[in-house]
Amino acid sequence: MAAKFQSAKVGAAALALGMTLMGISALSTEAAARVMINADFFGTGDSDIKDSKGDLNTKAYGINVNTTYFSLGAKRTDYDFSGEEDFGFDGANTLYGDLHYNGSFSNNLTYSLGLTLGALYESELDLGDSYSVSPRAVLGYRFTNGMTGFLGAYVNLNGADNVYLPIIGLKLGAEKDQGWSGSIAYPATRVQYRFNSFWAADATFLTVRDTFHLDEQNDRGELSDGYLREKSYGMGLGVTINPLTHLQLSAGLFSYFDREFELYDKDGDELGSFETDPAYGAYVRGSLVF
Repeated sequence: MAAKFQSAKVGAAALALGMTLMGISALSTEAAARVMINADFFGTGDSDIKDSKGDLNTKAYGINVNTTYFSLGAKRTDYDFSGEEDFGFDGANTLYGDLHYNGSFSNNLTYSLGLTLGALYESELDLGDSYSVSPRAVLGYRFTNGMTGFLGAYVNLNGADNVYLPIIGLKLGAEKDQGWSGSIAYPATRVQYRFNSFWAADATFLTVRDTFHLDEQNDRGELSDGYLREKSYGMGLGVTINPLTHLQLSAGLFSYFDREFELYDKDGDELGSFETDPAYGAYVRGSLVF
């Protein structure tokens, strides 16, 4: 394995929270009374790996089902390295189920509870190492102007290290209504403007914190049976149309403006990391809505 790592000064931190352009935010304080079946694809062009003569492009394919109280999904991500770099992996898989419940204490005070159970792995599924358990809780307050402010916490339990994140933001409108809707929030923001019942445009700030368990391979050295974490931030612009009553189509452009990959051994100790230059790409999504 030929790799040029940056030295790691901090202990391992693994986080299996992936907020992508195609994701449906689990942080909403309002339930959607519908079922959506989504098929996704997104990909990036080549971006240079810093301090090397290699580059990387990424492709991902996913399918998920979302309802008022639960979601199920699967995703495959392919990493295509070229040039001089070879980090010993070329893909990763994600399986997850999410339970969520949204309610109200009063006309103004709302709450949202959720639990995501997942497995993030290279090709060999071993729940003892690739598990991801993520509970979350959010409190919201509805203002007289219809907006809802919310505050909460997210915890991720995984095979490398546990991570704690705040949840904070402001929710406005409903996605099906004309005009502005969405959430301005951390760790994910999505704001939509619906022109009419046929089409809408949106802008997204995305955060990716996905940690995958790597296969056990003798030629990997310390990386054998270890972990890969993608740590990325990005922004996107997209368009959604509803050509038929139960069909929704989305497409758009996005950029990872800050993208880093951290590598850990099987004990969760950080071995190093590498970064890429900004990566530009596109996505498409088809949805059946009932």
